[in-house]
Amino acid sequence: MGQTGQDVENEGDGTSPEAAAGAERKQENRQDNRQEDKQEDRQDAAEPVVDQEKIALQGRVQELEARLRTVSAAFRERQDEVAGIRERLTRQAQIEEEIRRGEVVTSLFEPVENLSRSIKASKNLPEETLQGLRMIHQAFMQALHKLGLEEVPGAGSRFDPAVHEAIATIPATDSALDNTVAQVFSTGYRIGKRLVCPARVVIHVAGES
Repeated sequence: MGQTGQDVENEGDGTSPEAAAGAERKQENRQDNRQEDKQEDRQDAAEPVVDQEKIALQGRVQELEARLRTVSAAFRERQDEVAGIRERLTRQAQIEEEIRRGEVVTSLFEPVENLSRSIKASKNLPEETLQGLRMIHQAFMQALHKLGLEEVPGAGSRFDPAVHEAIATIPATDSALDNTVAQVFSTGYRIGKRLVCPARVVIHVAGES
């Protein structure tokens, strides 16, 4: 079998084919190693850049979170402020409504009471007429009650000069009855905290004989 040109060359410089192949592999390995070293160098150089970007992003996230907390706190404060204003407006509207109803009831109450007194004093009128007047008076009182009119505490309650007018006293048979309402001469009325008319009452007083 004839020899190739490479074989002749290798024989000419005294190098066997196996040695030549080994030399080539070593050369290739050195080249591969140099390429790997370059890649590692590039990776090592890139790592500080990545770390800096990561730190910058973390700082930006923290900044945005802080701004969000500030905005959220301001929003909650504004909500609380609006809720407080609404509550004050609601209370004010309730007070104004109570005053308005109180004025209406007060203006109508005296004529209704006059009707009641007239009914009680009328003895010569036919019973049918008196019954009709009582129904009218009852209808007026029902309308006033719908507007918020209510009776003040009566017999058995503690005497309260803010809503009671004492017209007489009687001895208290028990110390527990002292300064309590014994009898109601005329019913008192109020609407909310506004007194329309005081109750005229007789009260128990301890120590009287």
